Amino acid sequence: MLSFTHRYLIRLVIAILILSSCSSEKFLGENDQLLTSVKLSSDSRDVDASAYNLYVRQQPNSKWFNLLKVPLGLYCVSGTDTTKASNRFWQRIGEPPVIYSPQQTVNSQNAIALALKDKGYLGATVSTTVSPKANPRKVKVHYTIHPGTPYKVSSITYSADHPAIDSLILLSISESHLKPGMLCDASLLDKERTRITNMLHNHGYYHALKASIRYEIDTLAGPYNVAIHLYHQTDNGQSSIINPQTTIYHLRNINTVSTDSIPLPFRPSLLQSKTHLHSGNLYRETDVARTYMSLSSLEAINYVSIQTQETDSALLDCIINILPRKTNTLGIELEGTNTAGNLGMAANLAYTNRNLFRGAEVWTTRLKTAYEAITGLEGYTNQNYIEVALETKLTFPRLIIPFHHTNGKRKMSNGQWVTVSAQSASTSLSLQFDTQERPEFHRRVLTALWNYQWVSGAGTVRNRLDIPSLNYVYMPWISQTFRQEYLESTSYRSALIRYAYENLLILNSTYSHTWAPPKSNRSGVSTRLQWSIESAGNLLYALARPMSFHKDKDNQYTLFDVAFAQYLKFDIDYARSLPLNSRNSIALHGAFGIAQPYGNSTIVPFEKRYFGGGANGVRGWSVRELGPGNYIGEDGKVDFINQTGNLKLLASVELRTQLFWKLNGALYVDAGNIWTTRCYDATGSGGQFHWDKFWHQIAASYGWGLRFNLDYFILRFDMAMKAVNPAYPTSSHGYLPLLHPKFSRDFTFHFAVGLPF
Repeated sequence: MLSFTHRYLIRLVIAILILSSCSSEKFLGENDQLLTSVKLSSDSRDVDASAYNLYVRQQPNSKWFNLLKVPLGLYCVSGTDTTKASNRFWQRIGEPPVIYSPQQTVNSQNAIALALKDKGYLGATVSTTVSPKANPRKVKVHYTIHPGTPYKVSSITYSADHPAIDSLILLSISESHLKPGMLCDASLLDKERTRITNMLHNHGYYHALKASIRYEIDTLAGPYNVAIHLYHQTDNGQSSIINPQTTIYHLRNINTVSTDSIPLPFRPSLLQSKTHLHSGNLYRETDVARTYMSLSSLEAINYVSIQTQETDSALLDCIINILPRKTNTLGIELEGTNTAGNLGMAANLAYTNRNLFRGAEVWTTRLKTAYEAITGLEGYTNQNYIEVALETKLTFPRLIIPFHHTNGKRKMSNGQWVTVSAQSASTSLSLQFDTQERPEFHRRVLTALWNYQWVSGAGTVRNRLDIPSLNYVYMPWISQTFRQEYLESTSYRSALIRYAYENLLILNSTYSHTWAPPKSNRSGVSTRLQWSIESAGNLLYALARPMSFHKDKDNQYTLFDVAFAQYLKFDIDYARSLPLNSRNSIALHGAFGIAQPYGNSTIVPFEKRYFGGGANGVRGWSVRELGPGNYIGEDGKVDFINQTGNLKLLASVELRTQLFWKLNGALYVDAGNIWTTRCYDATGSGGQFHWDKFWHQIAASYGWGLRFNLDYFILRFDMAMKAVNPAYPTSSHGYLPLLHPKFSRDFTFHFAVGLPF
């Protein structure tokens, strides 16, 4: 017998199918036809027809997940009487039928042919077939691309009517986007004109115009070959009048003012270090952009604008307008908690000063308090959970490097004053102390961090260096019951458990690199690649023997009677979004991580280990419910300590669609797991990674989700079903729940904020 949830899902699917098949003929005129599909194909393998889909002026009605025309169905639920509120509601959230337009088909045909010519297929043609379907009131359109033989560039020449400009263009040819043998691509020709214009702007030619750069294409250079000549023309035909396009401009006065007409609260040295515009320098567009980005990156500044004013003597005055943020802010947050039925509350109090030393330094102090009423713990004292954490952080808007004092200074380079400072760089020092009181144990955590962050690669690359980072974990008290049941009991005797509740010192350094190029406006493709490497304990281990560090009972070197961790950790994460059309896209994600203990450690610290499942992992499992390998907790319960690993693999694919209003949907498949690289008693050999076995231990799940895009953040609801469960033997039905589903066993619900990747 089907459960209530199964019946509900079946009814929902049936309703969607009915909606997607609703008739739209009541909204068609007497001679109107509904456009049901558009297809593009090419008779040449060298041309990808799908790349020209964006030039089609009329597309059929959109589909949910690129399959079902539910938006059209929602529209068709309404009646034709728009005076009724119910009809207006359905029409507002739905999508009206797309009525076939012969003129738009002709326009599309011409636009595709023109785009092909711009790509170098000068003889390209496009043919169109309009075919009625079984219902004569519905038609489909098929565009066939005939690109012909492409024209290639045989030679490229440059010239300018002004000697100085001519020399600059010739000197920059190595940076040209044009190469002999390339297709005669108009977009690259336009890109080359932009490059030359920007180059002139960066050599003082303030009035250089892209329109002054033209090109001639000679198609008589040979069969399917063209010769290209780019020329820069600035002669205004009046030699007695100074042509501003050939005039080199220098900077004169650089004034930084407040938009509030009050004195700026910053030290002059701060503004000098972030300003790349200096009196006497050539005007350079890149200096203007760098100044804008450097000032905008300061948290103490709310708004920046840069204006240039021309004088009558080839000089420019620059006015930098700055609107500071409010210096001091105080905020408080209250939240309720529910952990395994134990109710509690937490409060966060935060104070921020964004200009502590008048140099845009940001000082933040946070106080967190949490309380949770704990019940049902037999054998423990009647004590609730109490946590108090204090964190203070000071961030400087520059790189502070010991014995290196060039930040904010100026030096001469090729006759130009240059500001020596990193663009969008910061240095942070943070300290945090956290105390936790539980019926099972008391815990103290001290964290200290010195951190550098800077942006490179024209803003596409973000770098972070933590050197050093210190974590000290101290357990002043552990209850006798907890010690006997978990740390000393033979049934739970596990190095992982003991290690998680021992005093520990971690001294590590981490470098992370994030590459995220700007999203392409034409293709809509977005990409993010992030990797990091972390090393801990090497410096202390190198000093241990020369300085005669004491060894504990486990033969580990200690500092201040506390063993220090030693490991090497590497993570890489890749995400890419590929649009299918205006309403649908495919998102891909892959991640790999490994943390290997060595030297003074046999186990990676608990805080540095990986866990499986959760809203951002394999979503068929709850957080920490999956792995390592084929391990499963006693009686199927989550084993918080043992269900961790030091190696992870994860891959996901999502089909995302825009439903209506602010509601989006997703269908997804996740696969992956975590493993240990050593065999531990608690998880056994099944939790250890083996090259010949890990394929059978990869978990998989599938699901669907809803996302509410509230502009500032996204609320996400994901519902997932297990597809492959490595906790079961491969011969049992439980191993392939995809073929043998059991809702009560295989279903998992997640609520989260933000997209999973």
